[in-house]
Amino acid sequence: MTDTTLASYDDLPYDSVPITDTHPDGLRAIARLFGVNARPAGQCRVLELGCAGGGNLIPMAFYLPGSSFVGIDLARQHVDEANALIAELGLNNVRVLHRSVTDDLSDLGEFDYIVAHGLYSWVPRVVQDKVLAVCGRQLAQHGIAYVSYNTLPGWHARAPLRDMLLAFCDKRARASVRLNEAHALFDLLAPALQLQDTPEARGLLAEIEYLRRAPASYLYHEYLEETNEPLWFSEFMARADAAGLAYLADAVLSTMLPATLGDATARALSGLNDRIRVEQLMDYARLRKFRRTLLVRREVAVNVAPDLDAFEALAFHADLNTDEEIDLASDRPQSFRLASGGECRIAHPLAKAAAMTLALRYPSALGWYPLLAAASALVAEHGDEKFIGEVAAFKTEWFSLVAYQSVRIAAEARTYPVDLPERPAAHALARAQAKRGRVLASVRHAAVELDEFGALLVRQLDGTRALDELVDWLLAELQRLGHAPARAALRPACQQLLWTLGRAGLLA
Repeated sequence: MTDTTLASYDDLPYDSVPITDTHPDGLRAIARLFGVNARPAGQCRVLELGCAGGGNLIPMAFYLPGSSFVGIDLARQHVDEANALIAELGLNNVRVLHRSVTDDLSDLGEFDYIVAHGLYSWVPRVVQDKVLAVCGRQLAQHGIAYVSYNTLPGWHARAPLRDMLLAFCDKRARASVRLNEAHALFDLLAPALQLQDTPEARGLLAEIEYLRRAPASYLYHEYLEETNEPLWFSEFMARADAAGLAYLADAVLSTMLPATLGDATARALSGLNDRIRVEQLMDYARLRKFRRTLLVRREVAVNVAPDLDAFEALAFHADLNTDEEIDLASDRPQSFRLASGGECRIAHPLAKAAAMTLALRYPSALGWYPLLAAASALVAEHGDEKFIGEVAAFKTEWFSLVAYQSVRIAAEARTYPVDLPERPAAHALARAQAKRGRVLASVRHAAVELDEFGALLVRQLDGTRALDELVDWLLAELQRLGHAPARAALRPACQQLLWTLGRAGLLA
């Protein structure tokens, strides 16, 4: 990494937030589906390469005190931020080191999980090779490496805008100046593109509008950094093979299923036995631009397809809701909204009942058989009993919901309290993160975004105030800051925030 790149990370630190797909419990669950018995999340060793400010790594350490975590990053500001948070939380199971991927890291030992998110495509080839070499050398026997990167052919469509930005923006200027120049180029291009009714113009305009709303760090490090190398999946796997690694799965299971590309494409792929070739051909068909590849040591045996018997040994959780009255007497598809954005359609009464069950108990995760029993009881009481015996149909739809991440899998069932205490207290991590920004890491390793006033309130949740006292405090504070909210509106807003925090496992 060059001095220019390092300076950009100091001038504009990368947004450091929890990446749900990197959590050891979810990775272990996926590994089980493919016949690999990875280490339990509660007693494992995790290494994150390019950990930035620790926003992904430190929450794992906080919620998994029986495991140990190491992060490395070359940007001094990132490392200092991470270590300040570690010290404030008093954590002794996590270290963030000012080291390079190209250093000899053998002194750190073996790891059950190695994470490299947002790193591989954005560093020179010599560093890319070292990322895979570290994984190949320091991954435990049944360990899992998670590596994300930009892919072809999808990134071809983004390349023209990146090329224009690199040519237009002053390479010698600070990151903040170059960002302003980028938005000036957007302002120049957008009106002209709106007049052109072509696929190319519409695609470029859509990308500009997305980047206008995106975090500044994303725009800069994706489009203005000197290195951003998208590559073919088959090329990545050839490099992984040379490092002694093999393909386990993708973190998003739906992308591995040919049926999601339609019957004709699925039939065309059905006669192929080469997993890498099939995945590459599906990338062609999807115009895929980003991957989250899971790797294991080459000698580890991997199932070529998910084992649906192993599926029954997993646990499930889902943060979703619906405004519809759920019909458990028919298989009419109904819409559920996901807390992460978007929606899903659920048809089978057992699947709808299971979704309702998980929604009411979130963030708890239920095993397959307790979940099936709870769903069957709901259908028996409020629907049509004829559907109770259709377990195979339920299982098929439920796997599809998991594959698309509408429902999340965990390796182990776990129950969390759902009742709000009279005098709520945010736990130490939540309060520390609220002091630093507006993104908190939930117990399910999801990002919980707050507005300015939500972050203000979280910092005060020390267990000494009941709801009405919190409303009074917030009202006085907002008035001090020059706002004039009505108390009648603040109370339900505070109540909603406390419910959100409790549901995310952010209360002590």
